[in-house]
Amino acid sequence: MGREITISSEDANKPAHSLDRTSADQALRLQRLSMSFRSYLFTFTLVCFCWFQGMIAGSIVFHYGAFVLLLNLCFFALIKTGHNLRYSDPSMTFAQIITSIIPAMYVMYFLDSGHVRSVFLYLGIVPALYGILGLNTRQFIKVAVWYVIVFSTMLSLLLVYRPTAMNLSLEVIQLLALILVMSQMAWIGGYINKLRSKLRKRNIELQSTTKQLEEALEQLGEVARRDELTGLYNRRHLFEVLDQERNRVHRKHETFSVCIADIDFFKQVNDTHGHQVGDQVLRKVAHELNESLRNIDCIGRYGGEEFLIVLPQTALNGAIIKAERFRQHIENLSFSSDGESFQVTLSIGLAEHKLEESVDDTIQRADEALYRAKNSGRNRTVSEQD
Repeated sequence: MGREITISSEDANKPAHSLDRTSADQALRLQRLSMSFRSYLFTFTLVCFCWFQGMIAGSIVFHYGAFVLLLNLCFFALIKTGHNLRYSDPSMTFAQIITSIIPAMYVMYFLDSGHVRSVFLYLGIVPALYGILGLNTRQFIKVAVWYVIVFSTMLSLLLVYRPTAMNLSLEVIQLLALILVMSQMAWIGGYINKLRSKLRKRNIELQSTTKQLEEALEQLGEVARRDELTGLYNRRHLFEVLDQERNRVHRKHETFSVCIADIDFFKQVNDTHGHQVGDQVLRKVAHELNESLRNIDCIGRYGGEEFLIVLPQTALNGAIIKAERFRQHIENLSFSSDGESFQVTLSIGLAEHKLEESVDDTIQRADEALYRAKNSGRNRTVSEQD
């Protein structure tokens, strides 16, 4: 059987996971309806047996079967078309329970034996057990009252139109038993519903707590990967990224480049303007470099006034172009201290990773290029080829 669910225009705007949950709920409701229909089939078998024993006419069997089939088709259509989702109780548990007693009472009216009627009365109570799946105490009480009213109405009709087909004492005892059973069922069902509600609330609270814990752990993990002063990734995370990039490159036979940038004469900035200004320079340079990168690039504070930039899918020639852009951008920045403006520059060393070498070897070659950039007068970009 297909699981086609009609989606309204409002549902079309819902997120995919919400629609998936709705489809799963609808499938569960159809499964419960199938369980209910099988219960009707058992009762229908008993009705056929009563007809076979000559207790009721064949027309009663037909009427019972037709009513049950029509009733279940109506609920099936409501679920398949999604109209049940408009109700406060999409499972229609209450509606299914209160309608289930009617065909049973119809058959009971035409039975000539009160003892046989009691059997159908027991079977008629069975659908009320499904109320445990979704009814609260108030709804259980309504079901109990409804059952008593319908049974009392059937007895009244028997007393008026078929008095010879009933044993008044037996019927009264059955009525009292029905009241007692339904009262107990309402109390127990309501109690189970409260337990289920508490469990659902605890599950929601647990899920919320788990989500908050996961978010907190994620935030802690992010903090552990960040440099406190600049907000860039720290040295440990940089090496994790480098290892991941090396593994990716070896799988796909691509390449990446490493860029080490150092702020020139940074000690003089601290000595002249103070460490607070020096920290401001570090944060500003870190921010500007980070803003200049692609989403796939990664930058971190390598140590002191040095920054290490990982440039995935970038050969040395492309890395040189990018590094020069970084250097020129920082050179054009202006800083101030006590009304005095000043500028800083970068020396940059570059190296392209080679398949046969380790990450440490690549960094060593970039560091050597940086050393040559500083010895060549600073404020320049030097690659391993220079």
